[in-house]
Amino acid sequence: NLMTFIHKQSQNMKTRKIFRHKIVTACAAAVLALAIYPEQTYAQTGSEALPHVRVTHDPRAAAMGGAGVVSASLAWASFSNAAAIPYSGQTMDVAASYHNWQPDAAATSFISAAGAWNIKGKVGLALGFSWGANPEYESFNGYGESEGMFSPSDMQVNFGIGWRFLPYLSAGANVKYVRSSLAEGHAYGAVASDLFLMSEVSDFRVALGVSSLGSKVTSASGDKFGLPASVTLGAGYGHTFAQKHGVEILAEADWYFSGALSANAGAEYTFNDFVSVRAGYRYGGKSVIPSYASVGVGVKFFGVHLDAAFLIASGPLKNTFCIGAGYSF
Repeated sequence: NLMTFIHKQSQNMKTRKIFRHKIVTACAAAVLALAIYPEQTYAQTGSEALPHVRVTHDPRAAAMGGAGVVSASLAWASFSNAAAIPYSGQTMDVAASYHNWQPDAAATSFISAAGAWNIKGKVGLALGFSWGANPEYESFNGYGESEGMFSPSDMQVNFGIGWRFLPYLSAGANVKYVRSSLAEGHAYGAVASDLFLMSEVSDFRVALGVSSLGSKVTSASGDKFGLPASVTLGAGYGHTFAQKHGVEILAEADWYFSGALSANAGAEYTFNDFVSVRAGYRYGGKSVIPSYASVGVGVKFFGVHLDAAFLIASGPLKNTFCIGAGYSF
């Protein structure tokens, strides 16, 4: 009986190892296949629809040039990478933000809320919501008669799940419904997803995946436009020195299926786990989010965290800012 029990335990261990190996292989193959042969290929750069799906509503990440795929605030994981949730030292985080996006151009006021739950460092669940109000305008019918004022809007709803199936490896997926209302009776939406593999070894993190992969949108004229999907690579380093001085350095690169390239880099210094200062830069190239520099601050006390970011740019993003508050434990 003892020998039979030992044999069964040995077989169970082998089965679990084979299962884990298959999961890792399948996830890696899926990410590689999407990177080499994406189904969404667009005719030209800048032809993507629903660009607000790539706007960063997390003020911490926004202050670091938008880099946050390996170290976004836990609450905002459903907007970027759910595979990062199980590596967090927090159990739960909820947050909300106000984002005054490109106020010197076609200003959009985003109000967003998000939350995430880290279950014993193994499984992560996340939710997110964002609503953007654009400046109203007077609408006219085909006879030139006024139909009143109309306020265009943008909306996004997210659900994310992350699974740490090995001590050093996790997988994550976000599903998003994205919608824009441009005029009375004229709105369009799409379902998008983020798929990532992520690893953490000591103070280093790396993530590879696809962002905003989703269905195409058909315009009123019948033309089809894809979402601003990309292959995303992110890396980060974080360490606390002398128990008071925390440093984090992040970098990202995106290859958009439209042919555009972008890169983000940012850094954060935290003193005594209380006050943080941040700075970053984004090279936008021909992607849907232009280039900008950014700065920001944050404070944390008794689980409450307050954060702010300001974008430095000469184009439409000039004077953009984002402020937020949250609670974590």
